[in-house]
Amino acid sequence: MTAKPELGISSMETGELGVLHLRRYWCKRLLEVEGRLDQDSVRDEYGLDYTLMQGLGLGIVEPAEYLFQQRPTYAEFEQWIVQKLGGVPERTLVERLNKMVRHYLEQPHRTYPIEETDIQEPVLSAADLAFWQENGYVVLRNAVSAEDCRAAELAIWDFLGMDPQNPETWYDRTHTFWVPLFQHPVLNKNRAAPRIRKAFEQLWGTDDLWTTVDRSSLNRPERGGIDISGPSRLHWDVSLALPIPFGIHGLLYLSDTSAEQGAFRCVPGFHHRIDQWLGKLAPEQNPREQDLESLGPVPVTGSAGDFVLWRHALPHGSGRNLAHYPRVVQYITVFPHDYGIHPIWK
Repeated sequence: MTAKPELGISSMETGELGVLHLRRYWCKRLLEVEGRLDQDSVRDEYGLDYTLMQGLGLGIVEPAEYLFQQRPTYAEFEQWIVQKLGGVPERTLVERLNKMVRHYLEQPHRTYPIEETDIQEPVLSAADLAFWQENGYVVLRNAVSAEDCRAAELAIWDFLGMDPQNPETWYDRTHTFWVPLFQHPVLNKNRAAPRIRKAFEQLWGTDDLWTTVDRSSLNRPERGGIDISGPSRLHWDVSLALPIPFGIHGLLYLSDTSAEQGAFRCVPGFHHRIDQWLGKLAPEQNPREQDLESLGPVPVTGSAGDFVLWRHALPHGSGRNLAHYPRVVQYITVFPHDYGIHPIWK
């Protein structure tokens, strides 16, 4: 039986799992489905919702789809979570999540400086950090073993029902670019890779971080002169309302990727001049519809196991795949719960 929630539910109310804010999150999504959610009243909670679902190990896509399609009671939602995770969340995780919720409600976000830190056993060298400061992106080589990358790539091929050795199987019309595979042991292992986490710790300047549960992608070669390689257009995944808060994205190459193989592309150093560039646009000009190719994007190549980190103020996107093998990547982002989110989407 579908519940009829009201937003009188507090973030402090819990259910069987004992997770703070989870019941309020469920309530908001159902109200949203019914068109009864006052978005302005909960705008400051977006970061909290995001961190909670990522911290639980669910990501934001599958829970939202489940709630939209099934409209379950809260007890059913908790049962779905247990089934999805393969068990009840560990008590230490619940305690950490609850601590995060309380802290977030007290202090929603702060601005993070970009500076060298005293993080122990750093994986990014002084030269790497200087490159990052100048260009806004950096490549962490050998972040994950080639064996773990190959296992993750094969899991993606298996999920899609494709044969990596048979190009005729790659062009199923149902596949576009994104791979909606979220819960898998090898993908989770890569998300927990120590070197990847340490790189994010260095750039954020803290070890109090959470890991996203994102999709992967399989960027196929062009066929018959038609570009089917995915969203190669340069774009941003963040609001362009100023000031743009500091944020980092990351992707793991699961297969060796050359420049012509649909490699990740970005505009180096654009974070230094994006404010000025945006300021020169007329009010009626949409920055997302400008000729971003003229800004000078460069392809970032890598071997299986290399990890690319970039500031989200950089225009970026995958390139057109003109090679003979797909580009296969896993997206991994690690972030603090109180990272900045601009309240206005532009």
